[in-house]
Amino acid sequence: MPLQHLILNNNGLGPAAGILVAEALVQLADQKVQRQLDKSANVPELETVVCGRNRLEAGSMAAWARAYTANSHVREVRMVQNGIRQEGIVMLLRDGLSKCKKLEVLDLQDNTFTSLGSWALADVISSGAWPELRELGIGDCLLKAKGGIAVMQALTSGKCEKLEVLKAQYNEIDSEGLAALRAALPRLPKLRRVEINGNKFTEEDPSLFDIRAILEERMEAAGGNMESGEWGMDDLDDLEEEDSDEDGDITEDDITDVNVNSPAMGAKSPAMSLGSPLMGFKGASVEGEKLIKDDTAAEDAPVAARADPSVDDLANTLGKTEIK
Repeated sequence: MPLQHLILNNNGLGPAAGILVAEALVQLADQKVQRQLDKSANVPELETVVCGRNRLEAGSMAAWARAYTANSHVREVRMVQNGIRQEGIVMLLRDGLSKCKKLEVLDLQDNTFTSLGSWALADVISSGAWPELRELGIGDCLLKAKGGIAVMQALTSGKCEKLEVLKAQYNEIDSEGLAALRAALPRLPKLRRVEINGNKFTEEDPSLFDIRAILEERMEAAGGNMESGEWGMDDLDDLEEEDSDEDGDITEDDITDVNVNSPAMGAKSPAMSLGSPLMGFKGASVEGEKLIKDDTAAEDAPVAARADPSVDDLANTLGKTEIK
């Protein structure tokens, strides 16, 4: 039976091996197409890709974008904690996942979006690319204040009406972003669970009261149970104080290592709105080969030994020890 569910967690792949896996998925899609030409063959599509904690990093994202373009019937994608920087997130979302019209679950938690990646996510949401989306995991992705506003405002487009679970903890989302989420709730009639702890607003924020009240009302109407953890909000025990340090739309950190001449992102995507800062770049991407080289060099760099007399003494003592 052709592959339907690929689950690779905590395998230490790195960007180079990540490219090999992604390229294999492209070949898989090609083989499925060939077999589907035989009308009598039962060839199920690839439905699930779970590849978390594998240090895929930005260097492999062009390959993964091609993999998702080739396997556009995928329904569940989980790529948490892969060290993917903002330029890689843009490639993954814009050039790959935006083609997956049947996507139901997207979990990219614990990667780095910043404002640049947040705008890319907002543009894909607003484009209506994911009408079947039920769960969106973007916790601990450093959306930052304006990035959080962009994503929450995109949800008001009504293009993700089936969304049930939103995980957006630890993103520096402020009261304005929270207000944008409150404004989006009428366009998210099925939303039942919001996880938003660790952001920058207070427990007395009026939007917070409204969101909690609406979710509780929906739970009661559906006969749900708050204790199950499937309804309402998470515990807000780690909120940060809101400050006046504005992060801006796009910072120098957002465009670190961006190669404006890269052909990988030279063409504008139809998912990009004209109001998005991403449209200001004539191709904002990182060359995968350069990133892989940098990441590999950093990983393989020797660690300088620290002089420590106590360690030397211990080594000398052990060297004189004999086992009889």
